[in-house]
Amino acid sequence: MSDVRAGAARPGAPSAAEPAIQAFLDDLLADNPVLATGLGLTASAGRLPSWSAEAVARRIGMLRRHERTLLPLLRDKEVATAVDAFAGLQIARRQLRDLELRRVQHRCPGAYLDVLSGLFPLLARELGSPAERVEALAGRLGATPGLLEEARVNLEPGLPLALVRAGLDQVDGLLDLAGPTACAFAASAGQEGALDRASQTACAALAAFRRHLHDGLLPGAAVECGAGRLVLEDILRWEHVLDDAPEELARYGREVLAATKDDMEEVAARLGHGDAASAVAALQADHPAADDLVAAYRRAVMAARAHVAARDIVSLPPGEELAVMATPTFLRSLLPFAAYDPPGPYDARQLGFYYVTPPRDGLPAAEREAALRSHPRASLATTGVHEAYPGHHLQLVSANRATTLARRIAHIPSGGNILVEGWAFYCEELMEQQGLLADPAARLMRLNDQVWRACRVVIDVELHLGVMDLPAAVNYLCAEAHMNRYEAELECRRYASEPGQAMSYLLGKREVQRLAALYERRRGGSLRDFHDRLLSWGCLPPAVIAWGMGLAPPPAAARLSS
Repeated sequence: MSDVRAGAARPGAPSAAEPAIQAFLDDLLADNPVLATGLGLTASAGRLPSWSAEAVARRIGMLRRHERTLLPLLRDKEVATAVDAFAGLQIARRQLRDLELRRVQHRCPGAYLDVLSGLFPLLARELGSPAERVEALAGRLGATPGLLEEARVNLEPGLPLALVRAGLDQVDGLLDLAGPTACAFAASAGQEGALDRASQTACAALAAFRRHLHDGLLPGAAVECGAGRLVLEDILRWEHVLDDAPEELARYGREVLAATKDDMEEVAARLGHGDAASAVAALQADHPAADDLVAAYRRAVMAARAHVAARDIVSLPPGEELAVMATPTFLRSLLPFAAYDPPGPYDARQLGFYYVTPPRDGLPAAEREAALRSHPRASLATTGVHEAYPGHHLQLVSANRATTLARRIAHIPSGGNILVEGWAFYCEELMEQQGLLADPAARLMRLNDQVWRACRVVIDVELHLGVMDLPAAVNYLCAEAHMNRYEAELECRRYASEPGQAMSYLLGKREVQRLAALYERRRGGSLRDFHDRLLSWGCLPPAVIAWGMGLAPPPAAARLSS
């Protein structure tokens, strides 16, 4: 069914916000060349952004200037223009939230270490010739000591313990990335030794920064790691575009947790087990061997893609490609299970990477088995649906082809989670309804993952409000979601580092389901019609998409800000 009606934006119609969004993007990329690399652009590929006090002040001024330009466009009579302006404002607000409310430049080592992950696209993606990428890597490796010196100057004593430990984990991965991984890439490009000096310089700076974290900041670190109510409420209003109070969301998480556990008991009984815990344990014991792990995920992904096409669930974007591979070593401390790395909107080749994390080398047999139990056969298809088809890969490649610039870049930097994670989680239940995940064992493990996502809402809210501390969050995840302690600790450190992200899975699924029901009542049409229309809006929050479709009034943030 068409969106062409009063109060709805027309798909493909030009937006009057485009010049303002382009000017904003130009300033963003000039300020942060790593962001440009992530989008698939090669400009300034050998530079890193500055985090000096002067550079941060200029960044804030630039963001405020574009915020003032975009705000009046929220009142434009054309919904397409107002929606695109809101997308641009979200980009500005998520950075201002980090710099002014969270003060990440003073409080979060990961703010600097995330910048250095900008080395990775130069290794993995076709961003210029191999020789050009080696040259760019040399520039970024050479700039690493300056960036980390800015971090040493800016970071304050008494940082949250969780953020310091997360930083230590991240440094360990970056030492591999900046060291053997970068040097091996140079050799593969026919320039063996070309990065040796720059690599040694970067690794020495990383090692010194690690000592600063461990010896200088870890001893005086604070147990409290919550971002606080102001941050959480700003995320709910501006990032997720939800009207719920934080406490209401924590209650919702607990309600879904209880209902899901009841459903699990019913499925466990059908499988012949006395309770859900024993059923989950039995299924976790049936997993691929370590040397077949990546291949097993690849088979599951291909089956999911075929099912999407056969059932006409959603259109497959032309030219999309997906590589299923082992998680790069430097990312394994951050991604204990599986994850997806998308192409950027400017990448000529729309190739996504689906990473699967194998057990760490050298683990004792018992710990190796515990790690493999996180990859049960009964979950492989569900994870493939979430990460690939019709989940992250399909949605994000579709977003790269959205009709306006604002919608193609709506998720930068590190945003869009309420739709991105919500869509992928929605797809799990959708594909069960569509027959792919209908086996009781797959359903039980999907519900077990829903328990995990419900726990995330509770932890995300209560950790950042100070109701729950980090050890309590780890205990809660271990007890409720059948997760081993090592993985639960990694998870909870990430939740502490990224307020609002962990809640986006379950809440995003809820919002996509609400939008689907609203669309069906007002428009009708096939399931594919709804999915294609939804994905055409890029990574905007469901409440904003409903506004753009003419199904709902502007959200409160758009009304109050205008």
